[in-house]
Amino acid sequence: MLRIHDPKPTMHFYIELMGMRTVFVQNTGPFTVYFLGYPQTPAHRADPAAFSHDTMAVMSNTLGLLELVHYHGSEAQKESIIVPGSRPPHLGFNHLGFSVPDVGAAVERLRTSGVKVVKDVNEGPNDVIPFTKWEHNDMGLANGALDPKFQTILSQIAFVEDPVSRQPIDSDQS
Repeated sequence: MLRIHDPKPTMHFYIELMGMRTVFVQNTGPFTVYFLGYPQTPAHRADPAAFSHDTMAVMSNTLGLLELVHYHGSEAQKESIIVPGSRPPHLGFNHLGFSVPDVGAAVERLRTSGVKVVKDVNEGPNDVIPFTKWEHNDMGLANGALDPKFQTILSQIAFVEDPVSRQPIDSDQS
């Protein structure tokens, strides 16, 4: 589960830009829960309502659902109370990974929509991948060379920044 500051830009990012679809939304009173997923069939891609209905019926057997929670009123606060775990002084959650059919096309679509590309596909590691400068320089973590096999894998992955939470998201081709 990821806590979100404002559902409107968050849903735009995950649905319009990342291609996910809503499985269900539940207003619980003090917060709203959103479950998103990727349609796996042409019929579900063409009919989001059928995707939602069919996925709800087998939700416990569905792979790769994303749960987002919005605490009502948090979007009205000047500064977000939601803190990702990759900014000083917090260390914890760092990024989400999504498999997409064409990483290059996905990155270009996101870039065209104004999303910051942190690491493009076929780029080697840089000083923020896979760890932040804070983790590396200030905390002394993740020092040393990356294994060549991991460098090969990393070259096939792109990192973009969620424009809402400023949280890194990686995409790999599967």
